[in-house]
Amino acid sequence: MKKLIYPLLIIVFWGCSHQKTDPIPEEIQEMENLTVYSVDAKPAAEISIKKDVLYGGSNEVFIGDLGEIAVDSSGRVFIEDTGNLFIHVFEPFGRYLGHFGRDGRGPGEFSSIKSLQIRDDQLYVFDFRQNRVNIFNLNTLVIEETISLARNRGDHHELRGSYPSVDEFYAGSNNTYIVKFISTGNSIKSDWENIEVKGLLYLMDDTGDLSEKLVDFKDAIRTQFPVRNTSFDIPLTPFFGNTLIAFSGENSMYQAGPDHFLITVYSPNGRYERAFYYPFKKLFLTRESAISGEVLDELIINPELIIQNINSVDLPETWPVLTNMLMDDENRLWVSTIVKDFEIYEWWVLEVSGELITTFEWPRNEPIEVIKNGKMYTRQTDEETGLQQVVRYRVEME
Repeated sequence: MKKLIYPLLIIVFWGCSHQKTDPIPEEIQEMENLTVYSVDAKPAAEISIKKDVLYGGSNEVFIGDLGEIAVDSSGRVFIEDTGNLFIHVFEPFGRYLGHFGRDGRGPGEFSSIKSLQIRDDQLYVFDFRQNRVNIFNLNTLVIEETISLARNRGDHHELRGSYPSVDEFYAGSNNTYIVKFISTGNSIKSDWENIEVKGLLYLMDDTGDLSEKLVDFKDAIRTQFPVRNTSFDIPLTPFFGNTLIAFSGENSMYQAGPDHFLITVYSPNGRYERAFYYPFKKLFLTRESAISGEVLDELIINPELIIQNINSVDLPETWPVLTNMLMDDENRLWVSTIVKDFEIYEWWVLEVSGELITTFEWPRNEPIEVIKNGKMYTRQTDEETGLQQVVRYRVEME
């Protein structure tokens, strides 16, 4: 029997009002163990965010192209340099310690870096092109192990139509690994046709072998985009959004699609447990708003091509509701939502139960990457020098 819970919450909102809400879709109402919250819920706390430390952004430490960011329990900051394919290391208060890693195919070398993750006393560097993970000891920054991913993927029938390489790698606690594959099917697509991408999450052991499938889901929409004499399926993520995934310290998985303020919770073995929902009012997506400057800056393809061909793209009727989701080291969810002002996101900080802690507005062009040790780490470009840097903020909630 399905369980639908409506918490009693005061209808006052700090910062802005969402008094007009969308009706709850029938498929969401039918979910088991669903909690529905009011979008006008009063935050339990007020948030204070103060600029604290800069990392990089000077001629002394030049980061060719700032990529992934990770922070350890002591506050050291690790920044990927995608241009030089090594990792910069900074002390908590900004002093540069040096860099490690390099371009190559040997242990501790990379052809690409798609993600940096820290668990316990190890740094995991996911090399998408080589389909492997380099594991470094955080105390010595020496390579401990290199794991080739999903060598036994041929044993799993459902993966035969997916892309050959792992798309995402997640390092959980207690040497638990989860990998994501994507599949677009085998049909030939026409120019400008939208393609639904399926995501498949698998549990992986510490040797790199897949053990079992956890869940599958609609991961994203891609558009078949003609470029010169060929075409590519391109994710126009600012328009269509994508499925967001975050893991708690106990390896519970939190998943959110772009179409609703709905977050679904799974156990570490992929079993559905519960969900919570805010009936957030969606914003209509027009072609005029689609070619606004702040949005186009987030595209991975030349924005001019989008402007020239915007009438050929079958855009969704509304903007994505949720655009990012992060889990901090206190097991709080941070999710960003789209509002009418396209220069900002509105961030919501939630308990893992879904209850609202606080909200705040943040510049869209300064993405939030990590929240750890009571600090928030963002990336930005210095307007005067053009240098990329990571900025740390002190966060307090009262």
